[in-house]
Amino acid sequence: MLVKYIARLMAAPVILGALTAYAQEQPLPTLGDRESAVLSPFEEEEIGQAFLMELRRTVRTVNDPILKYFVRTNMYELAEHSDLTSGKLYPVIIDAKQLNAFAAPGGIIGVNLGLFRFAEDVHEYSSVVAHELAHLSQRHFARRLDQQRQLAIAHLFGFLTSAAVLASGATDAGLAGIVGTYSMVEGEALKYSRSQEREADRIGFNALTEAGFDPFGASRMFERMGTQDEASEFLRTHPLSQDRVADLRAQAQSAQLAEYEPDHEYQLIRVRALQRFVDTTTSSTRNPDTVTGQELHDKYELALILHQNGRHDEAIAAMQEVIAAMPTSILAVSCYAELLTKSNRVEQAIDVLEKALADTPDNAPLSVLYARALKSANEYSKATSVLQKQARILSDDVDIWFELAETAGLADDIVEVHRARAEFYALRGEYGEAISHLQHAKKKNNGASFRLEASLDQRILELRERAEAGAS
Repeated sequence: MLVKYIARLMAAPVILGALTAYAQEQPLPTLGDRESAVLSPFEEEEIGQAFLMELRRTVRTVNDPILKYFVRTNMYELAEHSDLTSGKLYPVIIDAKQLNAFAAPGGIIGVNLGLFRFAEDVHEYSSVVAHELAHLSQRHFARRLDQQRQLAIAHLFGFLTSAAVLASGATDAGLAGIVGTYSMVEGEALKYSRSQEREADRIGFNALTEAGFDPFGASRMFERMGTQDEASEFLRTHPLSQDRVADLRAQAQSAQLAEYEPDHEYQLIRVRALQRFVDTTTSSTRNPDTVTGQELHDKYELALILHQNGRHDEAIAAMQEVIAAMPTSILAVSCYAELLTKSNRVEQAIDVLEKALADTPDNAPLSVLYARALKSANEYSKATSVLQKQARILSDDVDIWFELAETAGLADDIVEVHRARAEFYALRGEYGEAISHLQHAKKKNNGASFRLEASLDQRILELRERAEAGAS
């Protein structure tokens, strides 16, 4: 189906070459039906889903329920103040230390883990996300496609695939092969025109300030990018000029000034992200004495280092100071409960999580960490039930389906193992594997449950139709 849509687009009449070249650097109207005539929102969704499947198969992403919760929550908070007409977003965290972020059609926003290294506060981080949301709301992909409709179909698909590889900083042979096969122009994937970048700056700035973030967040980020080599990957796909920096600074200066309290949650998340870059290939551990700050995030960092050094009681004591100051923070409670579980204080972790879930039922990170604590207590069936509910709520989360399959296996629920694995493979576009697992589930059921049999048959039919549509 994806190829069919793109083939139709490529067959459209071509504007004179000179006009097309001129249009690549000129702003196009943000209103009207021009973009939909080239690529409808439905077609954008189809392309986005195909890209997302490729992303899940080929790029290493972050499976951390706490980090994912922050990224998702922040993204939707900004989206409420954006010009987006669709409420469905697909946030993805790429497990790469390089600073980068990208937007792809169909509501996909990717952020590299390295963004947390570079963005020193929540306002700077949010300015990048708001900018990417603006690319989506202004349908820059469709507009750029209108300018480049003569490209080959395979190259167009590679326009997306190579972007994820480029953003991830991956260099292994497998991903390099994907770049070689699909890349439209090396280094140009998801690189919007300068005029579109400036438009995204303006639209993103409005969303940033209306959501209550510091208007100087964007200009601080860009000014620092211009002085640090580690920003080079981001700048390759987001052309930056002194005029853009000056414009953002001028916009911020004209905005209403306000005082901004330190965002302790973001700083906790930043510490958590930075810990993933600590070298774990050696037996050496960090010295707790290197943490001298007294801020809440310093205490969290200290707790993590103490835990790494096997000093679990001290680690928990340090984390309890954080919880005392942030008792209602889902992120802080999640970090604390995780530390308790890893320190073999499973019953205490379960108690903390059950109390938190009583206030915020079915919360994603709390539920996943609750399931993990239950697994540590050998309560596999209960953990499976918790994850089954999460999988229904976040049905597009490939990590939850994978964890559900593993947990159901411990509970000896083989039918659920196969059903969860089927959904895992379906989200990656590997329909043959998905259907095979559903057939195994049918065989294991062996007619014992007519309702289950009907459900499995229906899902097999749906996946076969998807596979056929993708191949047509």
